[in-house]
Formats: sequence, structure tokens, C-alpha cells
Amino acid sequence: MRNFILNLKKNSPVPEQPFFVDLKNGTMSKKKFKETQICFLGAVLFFSRPMLVLASRLESYIDRNIVLKNIFDEHGNGQLERAHGNTFRTYLLSLGVKDDKIRNQKPFGPAMAFNETLMHTATHRPKTLGIGMIGMIEYRYAEISEYLIRQVLEKRWINKNNLAHYLLHEELDTEHAEGFFKIIESSWNNPDQKKQIKKGLTLGNDLIINLYNNLL
Repeated sequence: MRNFILNLKKNSPVPEQPFFVDLKNGTMSKKKFKETQICFLGAVLFFSRPMLVLASRLESYIDRNIVLKNIFDEHGNGQLERAHGNTFRTYLLSLGVKDDKIRNQKPFGPAMAFNETLMHTATHRPKTLGIGMIGMIEYRYAEISEYLIRQVLEKRWINKNNLAHYLLHEELDTEHAEGFFKIIESSWNNPDQKKQIKKGLTLGNDLIINLYNNLL
């Protein structure tokens, strides 16, 4: 399973994706970058909801606890000002986005399509597929966060102290991904389950990469 994950990553490198190419080479203005990040807020606010659905479908207390811990992290571990949607709002304010624009923002376009696919998969597709999907999104988002931080700081669009959201995910999402992978790892030896896990991992990889590219 680990080799399959690494091959997905190898075949879709973050620096070669159109969104990050434009960000690095200066094609993307700060104004355009801000627009993409405003849209991305809808995905951040929604992300824990399909995880709740998946947690409800797991029979094992151990597996369910892994997902619930992830959800609790998404909610700031009880400190709601540190909930991921709120840290992302703070990040948007630091980028210069007006507060009323943030408060009135509704999911649209790429973020809405992303959210709908997550919820449909978590609700209606095999559990191992859904867990693989979320795990892969977390795995790639850690890498994406690290790359985005570097580019934004180099352009001096924001102070590092105001990048709390992406700095948190750079570290935390690798841990989250490992938790999801642990749930499905033992099923890899079952041919039918392996097929579903592969579909889930591939779907998750495509979803997070395409979300950023479609923001353009």
C-alpha cells in the first residue's frame, strides 16, 4: 500500500501542478491568489462533515476513535478559535480579505464540487474507499501546505506568524493521514478490499490536486 501511495505522489508532483506553477513563476497575482483562497474556505469548513459520516459507519472503537480524534483536531480540540475554519479565516484577514467578504462567503465552484464528492463517497461508497480517500487528501495536503508556505513567504505576501492554518496542517496532516492508513492497511491483503482502497487513494489524490488546479 505504501508503494502505491508513493507512486501516486510521484506521478502528480505538487511543483508541477498548474496552480503551483503559476504561484511560483509570478503568473498568479496576489489578487488572484486571494480569490483562490477565499474559495478554498468552503472546503476547509466542510471537511470534517464527511469524516463524521465515515466514523458512524465504522464498527471498531479503535478505528472510530482514530477518525474522531481527527475530527476533534479539526475543531481545535475544544478551543474553537483554533478550529481549522477559524484559523483559515484569520489567515484570510492577514492576506487582506475584508471581514464581511469572509463572513458572507458560501461554497461555490471547485470547493462545492469537492465537498459534494467527499460527502457522496463517505455516505454511499465502501468504507475502505472512503477512508483511503480522506487519508490521501490529508497526506497530500501536508505537502501542499509546506510548498504554499514557502512560496507565499518568498513573495512577502504575508508574515509567517499569520500562516497558522497552513503551518498547523504541514505538521498535523501527516499524522492524520497515518491514522487513516492504519485503519485500512490490514485490508490490503484482501483482493476485493485492495481494489477499493486503491480507488479511494486515487480519488483522494485526484480530488485535492484538482481542487487547487480548478481554483485557477
